[in-house]
Amino acid sequence: MSYSTLSESEDQALSVLRAILDNTVDGLITIDDTGRILSVNKACEAIFGYTEAELAQQNVKILMPDPYRSGHDGYMANYHAGGEARVIGIGREVEGLRKDGSVFPLDLSVARVEVRGQVFYSGIVRDITVRKRAEEEILAKSAALERFAYVASHDLKEPLRAIEAISEILALDYADKLDEEGLTYLHHLTESAQRMRLVVTDVLEYSRLDIEQEAPEDFSAGDVVQDVLKEVTLELEQAGAVTDVASLPDISGSRIRFYRLMQNLIANSIKYRRKSVPLKLSIYTSQGDDEYTISVADNGIGMEVEYHVAIFDMFKRLHARHEYAGTGIGLAICKKIVEGWEGRIWVESARDSGSTFHFSLPKRMIVEA
Repeated sequence: MSYSTLSESEDQALSVLRAILDNTVDGLITIDDTGRILSVNKACEAIFGYTEAELAQQNVKILMPDPYRSGHDGYMANYHAGGEARVIGIGREVEGLRKDGSVFPLDLSVARVEVRGQVFYSGIVRDITVRKRAEEEILAKSAALERFAYVASHDLKEPLRAIEAISEILALDYADKLDEEGLTYLHHLTESAQRMRLVVTDVLEYSRLDIEQEAPEDFSAGDVVQDVLKEVTLELEQAGAVTDVASLPDISGSRIRFYRLMQNLIANSIKYRRKSVPLKLSIYTSQGDDEYTISVADNGIGMEVEYHVAIFDMFKRLHARHEYAGTGIGLAICKKIVEGWEGRIWVESARDSGSTFHFSLPKRMIVEA
């Protein structure tokens, strides 16, 4: 390593520093304010296939494929002119170019350093080829499983229809020929078929969220919520519900999926209410720098903190089926819908103190008035 601006009295310190840098796992590159490479460590040589001697005084563009290479000089000029820093001080995933011409994914973070009035840039690079390959394999397997769930759920509907039809025939035409035990079996058969139909329907919907992509549209979130509330008018009346809905934004996305999301959250508030007190249901919003949050709060039975994450898993139930009906898939569907929008969903709750479900949407989905 050599810098013309450094005195020889610093040689020993630089030797120690060089030994440390050459034994780091990540690649380290130093360039000047024109993009000229001043030094690289051993890890960087291994990552890109060049020796330090081959890279010395070369423009750092030698390690970049297009479009990064062609845009680099303009980016540097824009940054020095006081423009936006798209890389400096911010880690990001980019592509690198090896000596053999192969392009590979890497994580890059760049820091600006000033020494005696001279500006340098230090870059930390990490080859993430293995990680990206693993991610692609996981995504491929996940897609295959989603497809299998879709096909299996769809194909299960036909035999279920046959079981339900036969059960109905037995109940109508043979009930007087069955003894009490036989009627009990028939009742269990009918109930089991109905529960299975609900599970199949929910699994089919869950798998469709990835398989069937919908074009975004602009819609009023407030109008959707009012539609959901109208749908459950009778249930709200039975719960003695008092509802408070704040002004909600217009959203660019799937109206159908937003409807299903709100339908699930509102239905949960109704289902898990405390029977001894009127239901209080509040829907409100808050804004952050990068996201918009919609919250659904109730005064229901609530839940312990240890279940706050697990309830979003498939088939996770906190209560026996005879206490509260359902398949245990509703909140998993909510989670998949929100994460499909690159948002997040979480709950704040305590036993006997109600629950508040929050979900965030990226600001890009909010339609400005």
